[in-house]
Amino acid sequence: MNNKQPRNSKASFSGMIVIIITIMIAIISGNSKAASANTALESVLKHKVETEKISVGVAAAIIENGEVSFINVGMANKETAQKVDQNTLFEIGSISKVLTSTALATFVDEGQLTLSDAVQNYLPKSVRLPIKNNKVITFESLANHHSGLPRLPSNMPFGKPLNPYADYTKEMMYEFLRHFKLPREVGEAPEYSNLAVGLLGLTLAEIDNLNYEQMLNQRVLTPLKMKETYVNVPEAKHTRRSIGHNGSLEPTEYWQLPAMVGAGGVVSSTSNMALFLKANMHQNKLASAIKLTHQPTAKFGHSNTKIGLGWIIQNTDEGDVYLHNGQTGGFASFIGFNPNLNKGIVILSNTSILLDEIGYSYLTNSLASLKLTTPAKVTEEALAKLIGKYELVPGFVLSITHKGDKLFVQATGQPILPLTANSNYEFVNNAVKARIQFELDIEGVATSLIMYQGGQSLPGKKLD
Repeated sequence: MNNKQPRNSKASFSGMIVIIITIMIAIISGNSKAASANTALESVLKHKVETEKISVGVAAAIIENGEVSFINVGMANKETAQKVDQNTLFEIGSISKVLTSTALATFVDEGQLTLSDAVQNYLPKSVRLPIKNNKVITFESLANHHSGLPRLPSNMPFGKPLNPYADYTKEMMYEFLRHFKLPREVGEAPEYSNLAVGLLGLTLAEIDNLNYEQMLNQRVLTPLKMKETYVNVPEAKHTRRSIGHNGSLEPTEYWQLPAMVGAGGVVSSTSNMALFLKANMHQNKLASAIKLTHQPTAKFGHSNTKIGLGWIIQNTDEGDVYLHNGQTGGFASFIGFNPNLNKGIVILSNTSILLDEIGYSYLTNSLASLKLTTPAKVTEEALAKLIGKYELVPGFVLSITHKGDKLFVQATGQPILPLTANSNYEFVNNAVKARIQFELDIEGVATSLIMYQGGQSLPGKKLD
């Protein structure tokens, strides 16, 4: 054996030190950036919960360069003083649609069906789906909201206003579909549809001869080790379940969606949803199927927006962002990732006010420019002088109410939202980017208002 060192060994050794130091600096720099992002996000979430009071409790998971970290703010249960953590269970609402579409992709990946297959062929013979101009409803059209089916079926009984899907059965859905006439051809234009993805979930379960939860477990949750994601939360896990709250921060009921479970009936935690998010960003057992869900299938409204299978794909200056949100009567959720920046985020809130802007800002490196509001102090007496109904256009009314030192607005057919005071006559809701100015008489009583939203100024006269 030759024991002589190469002539340039010192130079090689010096070069090795330089490389090691460079790598260490890069790691430290990367960790510093991630820590900074964590700090900034935590600061924003604390402000939203503690200062703006638009949620009782929020849990977030962020992924940067494959590393997962958790941020938890507020309470899961105010009565028991139980704090939110990464194992707290939340209703994830319409993020369920992405899980259902991932299950669909596993069927395609296994060769059991194709996206262009007619859904009709996989349903019981007694079920008849609508057709227009010989264009049939396909699996792809259900997953990308191009089926022509409406957002909701018209035969929902809404017998429980606080749990509106609970009384709607599979039989009712099939009855509606039997008589419904498509307003346009399948694939012609997008229309976001809970009904469509509800039908997709039922059909996939029918093919596997299982119920939806069993099908989802077998195809998505078990392979990704998502052991605490449920449709029916086991009794032993009820203590982990957060209380849900409406826009007034009042406790409200959990939702059950027996017929449309695939559209919004899943319950999960940030620790489990981080596993799903990480699987969408990195290689895993379902990589082939998950990759299929990322492929754009159609335009979706705005020219910069497309839709894959479940995932909404938005083109930004920082690259394509894949995202979806969710909302039930007592919860709101957001999930998204940016492959270009190698970062992802899940936000779960136990209040029905959407926090999409925070998630989107994080994924596009614009968190620093996010507008945070510090409410002005307005007395309960002054707030009481603003309450009433204000008609913007015939049939569309803003109802202004107050509880304690908080003002709320509810538009016709929409959920109640909190308003943050800029002054005793101007209030905002940053989640929906709306600003309301009241016209006051000499006694401080509101006589009319103007709502500013989306570049429009909409005056509203107070109704008697």
